[in-house]
Amino acid sequence: MAVIVKGADVAGSIKENIRERIIELNNLGKKAKLTMISVGDDPANASYERGIIKVFSELGIETEKKVLDSNIDQCEFDSAFTEVNEDAAVSGILVFRPLPKSLSIEFAAKTINPLKDIDCMGYYNQASLAMGRKDCYYPCTAEAVIRFLKYEKIDLAFKNVVIIGRSVVVGRPLVSMLISENATVTCCHTKTRDITDRLRNADIVVTAAGSRGLLKGEMLKDASKDCFCIDVGINMREDGKGICGDIDFESTEPVCGKITTVPGGVGSVTSTLLAEHTVRAAESL
Repeated sequence: MAVIVKGADVAGSIKENIRERIIELNNLGKKAKLTMISVGDDPANASYERGIIKVFSELGIETEKKVLDSNIDQCEFDSAFTEVNEDAAVSGILVFRPLPKSLSIEFAAKTINPLKDIDCMGYYNQASLAMGRKDCYYPCTAEAVIRFLKYEKIDLAFKNVVIIGRSVVVGRPLVSMLISENATVTCCHTKTRDITDRLRNADIVVTAAGSRGLLKGEMLKDASKDCFCIDVGINMREDGKGICGDIDFESTEPVCGKITTVPGGVGSVTSTLLAEHTVRAAESL
């Protein structure tokens, strides 16, 4: 039976530090504020948004949401983004992605103030991450995986890590972050021929493909016996009631050493890190 590592425990350890820093900000007359930008009101973002508002409200950090018309053109989107980017009262900016196919994120990624780019959307922070710099903002979901591993006091040096998923939000940045921690990393994706073979001797498996039930217990037959499986995927359950991850929990939990759940896992830590980054931005501005 695997140990279930709970997101609430990891998030709780981060929140204590955030509260102390907010007090220091208040003493300096500064205030942290997050502005979320959404094109249309996409139900796919609803769970993430609720988690953000809950965490920020608990910590006393202001949030604002700007919902732009779903038929907005590129110039209007760029103009609306610039207004938020130049607002001195805003310390952190989060753009819900992906944008509609008619819009490009390029202008926002090029022009966003790196100090407000709290989820590593901009090219400056992305390049800094790829170069292994420690002073940039990391994508919050990818960083949440690292925080789980550090919470469990896992030394990543010499560890074999398999990531399933290559998105610019999780998979790709996580590869860079893990290499910086001296892990040996394999990244699997839709063109990987035999994922089970890639899991041979895996010490850590991270699923971030957005595919319900992708990782099954039988696929870990040659993995490390105490393998830590971290589920980053978010999918609707087959019955349409609630969400689930990429890991088939029933078959995987009995054969791995540690595991996270969806819900109750990475999501709560992601929202907490977004709060930490927003406070850090307020400190820097």
